[in-house]
Amino acid sequence: MPDAARLDDVHITLSGIPCLRGVHLALEAGRMHALVGPGGSGKTLILKTLATLLPPDSGTVALFGEPVAFGDEDRLRAVRSRIGVQFQNLALFDFLTVGENVALPLEEVSPPLSPAERNHRVADSLRSVRLPEVADLPIQALSGGMQRRVAVARAAVARPDLLLFDDPAGGLDPVTTSRIFDLIAREQQESSATVVISSHDIPRLARCCSRFHLVDSGSILFSGSLTEALRHPDSRVRDFFQEVQDADR
Repeated sequence: MPDAARLDDVHITLSGIPCLRGVHLALEAGRMHALVGPGGSGKTLILKTLATLLPPDSGTVALFGEPVAFGDEDRLRAVRSRIGVQFQNLALFDFLTVGENVALPLEEVSPPLSPAERNHRVADSLRSVRLPEVADLPIQALSGGMQRRVAVARAAVARPDLLLFDDPAGGLDPVTTSRIFDLIAREQQESSATVVISSHDIPRLARCCSRFHLVDSGSILFSGSLTEALRHPDSRVRDFFQEVQDADR
């Protein structure tokens, strides 16, 4: 399969501090990828770079087979219309209803959707996360778990080719966490999108992701399957995955 996204020797420095240090990352199209690593290692910055929200200081970002032209707003807009993002802080607007929040990515769809088609897309997306009757409610009326499901619905509503999730079940109980991961997996199966999930929950990631990418100190230390990680010659790779597995027991 071709790559949906590639980062080649990407460097990013923020406030004088090197944050990404020569990142090389290839995301095979149509697969589910797990982005893992210690807190502060650079996972969120990698997602923001893949989402074209953060241009690199050097290196190349390629999406859907083409280098990203960060200085060309028209081309950026076209690329972004093929990407769905769920942010770590959810970024849901409390002055909008649930349905209005979910509909926001549809404003970038070309050609523009009719009001009827837009409503159909929103309703279908909310049904997919098992929230079919909340479109007219304010965001504040929903529990934390429900709000995270709304964020998943919003990320997927425009039927993007690349879906990025930053800690999609952070702070939730185990049952709700499992439901969130199951919803993302089902969305990928139905759409065949390329999915990247950043999370510390290795056991749940292992149930849905075939590819793991370990971020350490701003670079990719390992890419491969979980089995390959546990047998890797670098003890840093083995120890990270083994420690997480042991903690889950």
